[in-house]
Amino acid sequence: MLIEFYGQNFGCFRDEFRLSMLATEIDPESDRGIVEVRVEGDDEPLRLLRAVALYGANASGKSTLLRAAGALSHLLAVTSRLASDTRLAPFEPFALGSPSRESVTLGAKAVIEGRVYDYSISFDRVAFLAERLVHCLPDGARRTLIDRNRQDVSGEWTENAQFELVAKEFRPNALLLSLGDSLAPGLAKHIAVGMRRLLRHSDALFPRFLAGTDVAERTREDSAFSDWLLARLRTADVGVIDVRREEIPLQSDIAWRALHRWDTEDSVEDDAPRRKKHAMSRLSLLHAGRSGPTPLPYEKESLGTQRIVQWSPLLYDLTHADKPRAAFVDEFDASMHPVLLRALIEHFNCEVPVQNARGQLIFATHETSLLDDEAKDAVLRRDQIYFTEKDSSGAARLFSVAEFKERNNLNIRRRYLQGRYGALPAVGAFTE
Repeated sequence: MLIEFYGQNFGCFRDEFRLSMLATEIDPESDRGIVEVRVEGDDEPLRLLRAVALYGANASGKSTLLRAAGALSHLLAVTSRLASDTRLAPFEPFALGSPSRESVTLGAKAVIEGRVYDYSISFDRVAFLAERLVHCLPDGARRTLIDRNRQDVSGEWTENAQFELVAKEFRPNALLLSLGDSLAPGLAKHIAVGMRRLLRHSDALFPRFLAGTDVAERTREDSAFSDWLLARLRTADVGVIDVRREEIPLQSDIAWRALHRWDTEDSVEDDAPRRKKHAMSRLSLLHAGRSGPTPLPYEKESLGTQRIVQWSPLLYDLTHADKPRAAFVDEFDASMHPVLLRALIEHFNCEVPVQNARGQLIFATHETSLLDDEAKDAVLRRDQIYFTEKDSSGAARLFSVAEFKERNNLNIRRRYLQGRYGALPAVGAFTE
């Protein structure tokens, strides 16, 4: 489970930012929004937040923070197989004014298989300048497993024969943890894969057609997910009474190559036998009509219904996957009615049984109904509410409502819209 995500000099965040998933003592009598995680050697479990909501004006840094999590996950996933001259695409330093730092820093602290690890990297456009992996012990001690300064490497893992070969000669644009995942899996795999599971980035711009296709494939492979999706669509009151899947033969050579990433120079005739054995799954939702259940193609569904379908694999995995994971989601409320959004977040944050609370959701939203009610009764705890705001130089900062140390009977939504916390757009007069 994720404990903290942090960084510096990424996008509009010129200075250090930290998003903490540790529950504070701000509401000690309440367990809503909390998941307790056991750590090896510690009698007291960590109390972590199930969800965090990011609020702020447009262009204030919400999407940038989510994208930063995706950048760290991406680098862990791909750098073991990059060519030596490939540039690091996620390099995105602060661009307004003259940045005081040339490198970008990203890091995460997490519980992976019962142990707490702190992993951080610094990089420029062509190489990693620093990489550090630390095992944090319950007594406060810290065991440094990897400590890299450009091409110089130290730390406990260098004493391992398998990893010693990895660290002896490696590309400047490769992460040692990523290489260890491939070449010394017994030592590194659970950490690299665990970190990636906790840094998944999704947004509402994912193509709607692909979402329907991917979900259709998931319903074919996983009957439990299919039943769960149908139950959610019925509960959401979008008129859906059943979920069907159609198999469409791929007649087009272009469609076959696009769907299956086919890069060879085979002729159309050579591909034909393969296409006959494969088809594209398409989702079809059934609605109640005068003449009985009537199917509608997925692309004809309302945008709100498509959003529920789009997010369904992610939400299902956050409560049903066998390994803990976290998702950073942009525009989670896009095209979704506030009542439905509130119900989804309240269910995930407050009602999912403790034994199923293995996922965490970090999402950007403008929907303030989640903040309504007295703080002690609202859907989100005060330490689950973060704001982003830019200063006059265009640099963003990240801060939590918990920092204001207010009474538990105040209405956060009212105070936010009154400007008590900042993070509101300073809208001028529109004139012709």
